[in-house]
Amino acid sequence: MTEILLQSALAESRSAELTTSVAQLRERCAAEHADKATTLVECESCLQQLLSSIRARYLENTASEQQPPEWFSSRRAFLTQLEALFTEALERRLDPRDIDARVQEERSRWYAENVRASLLRLMVEDPAGREAVFEKLEDAPADLSGLVADIAQVISASPMISREAADGADVRQRLLAAKDPEARIEVLKQAFLSTGDDIPDEHQKYLEMLQNSLSMEQVVDRILEERQAAVASREHEEKLKQKLYELRRARAAHELQKSRRERKRARLAEQVDVPDELYDLPPCFACGRTPDTRDFLCCPICTILVRYNIPDAKPTIFCSDHDDPSELNKGRHAATHTCAAGDTCISSSSSSDQTDHTPTLCFCRECLSSLKITSTFCSPSCADTNFQRHREEVHMPARKQLNLIITDREQLEYFPADDNNTRYRAKDIAAHVIPYEEAASRWEEENHVKLQRA
Repeated sequence: MTEILLQSALAESRSAELTTSVAQLRERCAAEHADKATTLVECESCLQQLLSSIRARYLENTASEQQPPEWFSSRRAFLTQLEALFTEALERRLDPRDIDARVQEERSRWYAENVRASLLRLMVEDPAGREAVFEKLEDAPADLSGLVADIAQVISASPMISREAADGADVRQRLLAAKDPEARIEVLKQAFLSTGDDIPDEHQKYLEMLQNSLSMEQVVDRILEERQAAVASREHEEKLKQKLYELRRARAAHELQKSRRERKRARLAEQVDVPDELYDLPPCFACGRTPDTRDFLCCPICTILVRYNIPDAKPTIFCSDHDDPSELNKGRHAATHTCAAGDTCISSSSSSDQTDHTPTLCFCRECLSSLKITSTFCSPSCADTNFQRHREEVHMPARKQLNLIITDREQLEYFPADDNNTRYRAKDIAAHVIPYEEAASRWEEENHVKLQRA
């Protein structure tokens, strides 16, 4: 940034000298050559002097210990192009104003390049403002004064910049009079840096670095290092916060699921009142009286069949305090729930299968779920033994009557000794039956009531 201000002051000083020289040449031409030309450009000899003066300004400029090189000294490509433009102008193939336009264009580009590489990114705190400034720098307009004014307006917003307007001419003279870089920096500090108490604490230390003779580049490096460290620290802190948030959320979700399971178990264990839709009870099977809705027994098999919407199924209720021998009545009703195997039931058979038979009530899955037929087996073993008969005598006619297409051949297992594939059994009988305990548990879960078994 120091280099930009110095070069701008130096360029303005040299340009002022050239302007004075051109004005003197114009006056002399008007006095001596009024009979030959009306303007300086039309006068051959004076035009040669004008172009020579301008050429010397840019192509014969040399630096000294007192005066550093100007902004264009290191831009070789520009100087080569400028040499060609002067040649064309001397041969009257180019308007001299085109040379001035090319110089202004290159100076704007130089200014934009140096500002972009300097402190601008640190002094523009607002991201939107920073983006707008860099767009102006990318455009590199020919109107250098307009670009300088835009940049100055943005930089002036920095709390480190003095709010008191400095005398531009005085600053320029003192800057050019400075003998070394340290003296020039001191001039800029006095002219531009704030000395008030309104500087934020985070900026005060950087101002003190400048006042303690640290170079602008050293201060910039320190600012960038501290900002990068702060960003890394914030990112690490954000990661820890995110991880903690995720752990807390996972724990809350676990506690919520645990609480729901406990409440569900408590409802099933403590709730003994039947739901409203089950209060419309039929008369007691034994005595015909209306049962007490708070104290009655029910046939669990009938209750399960009603749950599966079996057309001919109805709930069977028993009072718990009538005078009739309830066991006799319960036994009389239980006799209606015979095994679907009929006379081939292994419980009533004298075959050897009865030795290993353990009665475990189950329901035919297809009959309850799809065909809506009451089919109760005394055990899965009995259902397995009578599977082919039950399928062909019950399932097949019911499917045809209901127009149901059920493909279950892949679930069949044919006997090896049967060459005609006419005798088969279920590959897995468990897939074809619903155990009583499973059906009862499902009813209790749906109704949140313990099934009162008669």
